[in-house]
Amino acid sequence: MTRWKAVRLVAVREVVERLRSKAFVLSSAVSLVVVLVLAVLPGVLGDDDPQVHDVVVAGDGAAALVAVLDGIGATPGGDGVEAGLVDDAAEAERLVRDGEVDVAVVGGELVVRDDVDDALALLLQEAHRQVAGAAALAEAGVSGDVAARALAPAPLERRVLEPVDEDDTDREALVFVGTVLLYGQLVGFGYWVASGVVEEKSSRVVEVLLAKVDPRQVLAGKILGIGLLGFVQLVGFVALGLGAAAAAGSVELPPETVRVAAEVLAWFVLGFAFYAALFAAGGALASRAEELQSTTGPLTFVGLGSFFAAVAAVGDPSGVVARVATFLPPAAPMVLPIRSAAGELPLVELLGGVALVLVAVVAVVRLAARVYQGGALHLRGQLRLRDALRMGRG
Repeated sequence: MTRWKAVRLVAVREVVERLRSKAFVLSSAVSLVVVLVLAVLPGVLGDDDPQVHDVVVAGDGAAALVAVLDGIGATPGGDGVEAGLVDDAAEAERLVRDGEVDVAVVGGELVVRDDVDDALALLLQEAHRQVAGAAALAEAGVSGDVAARALAPAPLERRVLEPVDEDDTDREALVFVGTVLLYGQLVGFGYWVASGVVEEKSSRVVEVLLAKVDPRQVLAGKILGIGLLGFVQLVGFVALGLGAAAAAGSVELPPETVRVAAEVLAWFVLGFAFYAALFAAGGALASRAEELQSTTGPLTFVGLGSFFAAVAAVGDPSGVVARVATFLPPAAPMVLPIRSAAGELPLVELLGGVALVLVAVVAVVRLAARVYQGGALHLRGQLRLRDALRMGRG
């Protein structure tokens, strides 16, 4: 059969086998739940709609205090305040005790059942000062506009030197979530490639495959099939996550959302080719599933270090860590989308980072093909990399 037909058949087999795997289906379901929780939870926890505090006032100066509270209308925290008059202190205390109002102002005291909101208490104290001040000025013969200006001067205007762009904040949140997804897909599906290699070795299926198909074609089909699953799953996670986040009000989708999502997906393709080839080599060095942790452990740490570099780039996309990681092939697929979304990626650095990743992909694919060719039929014990390379020369 032709080379492409062999690769395609192996890829289709990988897709079918993974979809039949209970472990794959379960891990996909768990990942989807995690994505949806992360998308919805901020909107649920961040639901801070203002509430209305009910206040009653009794005693001397009650009408003036109610008028001041009505004029202010809301606490410093944004909650509304509705104030009303009652006939006497006993009635005010009853309303507080029965939970019908939040607080009562009686005879210079704040009467509460157990506690009072700090912002509401601050507002009531300020209103009391204004009423008491107005009374004192009236006794001194000062009233009208002069008293009003003295008690309620114009508020200080706010001048922000470095205003926060809400779009930038939402963009950072989207990029961070995209980075987490990208890291999970690259390392997770890379491990699926390694475990698939070991499964075929332990079940002796690889012997049947290699009797008909060249080892490099088997490896290419395996990476293509599992990579296709990872890509489709990532598209689904991104679409469902963005939809859930928008519906829950967790984030306002900035105009660059589609571009950022497209860049994350594009970098998955390059990043997966890099990581999957290395994980395939790690799988070829092992003959049992128990040995995978040893042969793929260093790759997992490389991926984790790259993820930490991406996290650092979220906070400082033009910093030293982000710029250095741009030119490191393991980290570039996670760092470059972040810098691009932040507008901190010069064209020369983008081209340089992409070029290095492409060169690295070619190099690791050739290395992995040689290791796989040398280790695919090694079924007894863990194989050393040097020995696999030697055996794969032919």
